[in-house]
Amino acid sequence: MTEPLLRIRDLRVRLPDGRALFDGLDLTLEQGEVVALLGGSGAGKSTLARVLFERDDLIDAGFEVAPPDAIELGKGASLGLVPQRGAAFDHLDVAGNIALALRRRVEGSGDSERAGPDSVASWLAAVDLPAEMGASGTEVSRLSGGQAQRLAVARTLASGRRVLFLDEPSVGLDPLRVKGLAELVRQTASQRGAAVLVVTHDLSFAQQVADRLLFLDPARGKLVPLGAEEPQVLEADVLDKLEAGEAATRAADDERRAPPRRLASLGRRALGSLLMPAAALLALPRALRHAGDTLRVLLRVLRASLLRPLPFYLIVSVLLGYTVLYVISRALPVGLRAAKAVELVGGSYILALAPPVCAFLFVATSGSATSAWLGSMGLTRQIAALEALGISRRDYLWVPCYFGLLVAFVLVAATFAGGMALGGYWHCVQSGVADPWPLLLGDLLDPEPNRAVLRSRALWLCGIYACGVAAEVVFRSTLRKDSADDVTRAMTGSVVIATLWVVALELVTAMWVFRR
Repeated sequence: MTEPLLRIRDLRVRLPDGRALFDGLDLTLEQGEVVALLGGSGAGKSTLARVLFERDDLIDAGFEVAPPDAIELGKGASLGLVPQRGAAFDHLDVAGNIALALRRRVEGSGDSERAGPDSVASWLAAVDLPAEMGASGTEVSRLSGGQAQRLAVARTLASGRRVLFLDEPSVGLDPLRVKGLAELVRQTASQRGAAVLVVTHDLSFAQQVADRLLFLDPARGKLVPLGAEEPQVLEADVLDKLEAGEAATRAADDERRAPPRRLASLGRRALGSLLMPAAALLALPRALRHAGDTLRVLLRVLRASLLRPLPFYLIVSVLLGYTVLYVISRALPVGLRAAKAVELVGGSYILALAPPVCAFLFVATSGSATSAWLGSMGLTRQIAALEALGISRRDYLWVPCYFGLLVAFVLVAATFAGGMALGGYWHCVQSGVADPWPLLLGDLLDPEPNRAVLRSRALWLCGIYACGVAAEVVFRSTLRKDSADDVTRAMTGSVVIATLWVVALELVTAMWVFRR
């Protein structure tokens, strides 16, 4: 008898409030076997997926998972995730999704000899996707639900995974595509020697696809086998178990709960953005081993955070530079010439205003654009799918996103300072100031000794803001997202927190500079 590809023994999971979710859960998957897992909402099906693929995140969220060796993979086996609706990587085209899996196939997988063909076209054909989808530039947004699921299966198999976890694969598919998906899963298990665990609410699909049916009983915290009865009898059995499970869940909810054990997790999250720059630096050498992948993500971040909003930053900075000098000149005593006002102020207004205003606008504009993309990747399970391919979010996302935002901020700050100088020049020309450039740029390029501290302060603040804003945005947006509200909270949280510490730094450094 061959060794099982996956064995789970005596798995115990407790919720953050102390209640037991799994109490000695056991599961075995054999080579070529398809097992369907049924259960009601809240029974723990999604948590089982997180135990398999996001154990560290689950523990950080306050769950207790024991024992450490509860999950055992067979020799040469590795886990692959096919999330609900496929979770195709939206920053890559169709071919790029499979090509990424092929490039990373050897890493973390001992089954490269079973991994199959090495070409994108062969993998598309293996899951009955049209060959023309392999053409460069075919966006994943053009795929139907069934096609996205097939692409996800091909991507997972191309990475060399032999234990597949399919999360609600039939959601949103019509009956014909459900039947086709069931045939694909059966074919995958038999021809590729894979083991497949299908989590589903669809009893009809489960009967079509599975060799065994299991029910996750929330009252016992264990998996219960379901028989091979006629569909009507099996449906009645499942409904009875669902009703019993819901009753047990309600009873548990009515009990007095233990205080949540999440203080340590909250502390780690609070420190996460502070430690983000160091984590990105440590991950940089690993990311550079796959320079092509890192460059693709980096360019996407630069397009969203720098190139697209750059005209906006330039317009705002020019208008702000003009407005500041206009207000100053109007506020001076009558008879004082505009040239004298510019001579007194010089470029100090740029040094004082450019860093904080740029930081506010950057985190609200460029930061939010990047946060929305990364948050949507988390919400649609793309980040989980990446890590299930053996691709670390730190290497693949943190490094290019962090350094991309850092570079974008520096360039935006330089553009903003230049735009404010241009706006000041515009005001000077209208006011009849002769040769205003030396007056406007003196503090920026060659400040007098008693004013050099203003430039030093501005440069230091720009560096701190670049590192801090990038860290805040990337860390918060790559945390787990379970709803669109989580994505929104991450975006607004980054803006609020960054604004608060920027204002605090402005006050503290200004008081230090002008302490005399």
